[in-house]
Amino acid sequence: MSEFPYTPLTGKIGKYFDKIQEVAVPNKVDSNWLKSVGFKSGNDTYVLRIWRFIGFIDSSGVPTDFWREYKNPKEAKKVLAKAIMQGYKELFATYPDAYKKDKETLYAFFSSKSGKAKSVINKMVTTFINLCNLADFEGVALEPSGKPEEKEGEGARKIPPIPQGVTLNVNIQLTLPVTDDASVYDKIFKALKEHLLSRS
Repeated sequence: MSEFPYTPLTGKIGKYFDKIQEVAVPNKVDSNWLKSVGFKSGNDTYVLRIWRFIGFIDSSGVPTDFWREYKNPKEAKKVLAKAIMQGYKELFATYPDAYKKDKETLYAFFSSKSGKAKSVINKMVTTFINLCNLADFEGVALEPSGKPEEKEGEGARKIPPIPQGVTLNVNIQLTLPVTDDASVYDKIFKALKEHLLSRS
C-alpha cells in the first residue's frame, strides 16, 4: 500500500510555506526548527512529512533545491507544482490533471491506494487540495519518467522524431462502461498502460 502525507492543521499549510520565504535557509528542518520559527504545536510536525514527501527536504531534514527555489516569490508557485507532481507521481500518472479533480475522485484514489481509515483519507485529500491551491500547474507536465518538466508551446511532452520515410498512425478507441465506481476506470487504464504503453 502507498503512504501519502497529511496534516490535521490543513488551514496552516499556507503559513508553513510562507515561512520558507520569510527566513534564511536552515541547515536542518526538524521539530526544533519549527519551534524556533513559531510553530510550537505537536501537530505542526506533520508538515515535515509533507515537505519530505514532495522533496523540499531530504530524509535527514536537509533543505533541497526545491526549498531554495521556492524562496523566489516569482517562481514559488511553479516550483511547488513541480514538487507536488514529483511527490504524488502515482496520482498524476492516473490523473494528469489531478489538481483539478473533485474530492470524491481524490478520495477514491487515496482510499484504494492507502487502505487507511476514512478520517485519515479525508485529511490526505484536504492536504493535497490545499497544497495545489498554493501552486501553479499551468505549463508544467509530467514526463514518462515521472519527473515534471516545463511544457514547450502547445506540447505537453517532447516526442522523439520519427525517421524520414516512415509514416506512423495510431488510433485507439475505447468505450468505457457507465459506472460510479472510479476503481473500474483505474483498473482499465492500468491495464492499458501495462499492455500498450509499456511495450517497446
